[in-house]
Amino acid sequence: MSRRRLERVTELIHQEISKRIPFLKDPGLGFITILGVRLSQDFMQAKVFYSVLGSPDEQERTQQALDRARSYLRGQLGKLESLKMSPELFFVQDHSPEEAAKVLEVLNKLEKDRVDDPIASEPDSSKAPMPEPVTPPKARRNRKNA
Repeated sequence: MSRRRLERVTELIHQEISKRIPFLKDPGLGFITILGVRLSQDFMQAKVFYSVLGSPDEQERTQQALDRARSYLRGQLGKLESLKMSPELFFVQDHSPEEAAKVLEVLNKLEKDRVDDPIASEPDSSKAPMPEPVTPPKARRNRKNA
């Protein structure tokens, strides 16, 4: 199969699942964002990466709700014209947005500490500047051998 077709079908699955998730009537479903889809080369399995806001308990209930909705969503994908067979769906929670928020929080704290402590942010004048590196002169070529 062509790589371009794989990319197009992956994007189509991503869009369709993103459209269908808000219409699910499961009360366990939290505030969810579909981040991406990774489709196998044979188009038979799709990993759907998602992020959900909330406590660990709410995240667990969302995972269970997505597992219950798997067959429904797969059936909806089967109605698409461009798919002969709809792939089996696997929902995988992606924790990278939370990790990115933690890193951003640490960076903001470091920036705040730097601004609050002006003495630490000034360059140390007691250290002498580093000397410029000396480059050796180019070797002369013997014109007779050239």
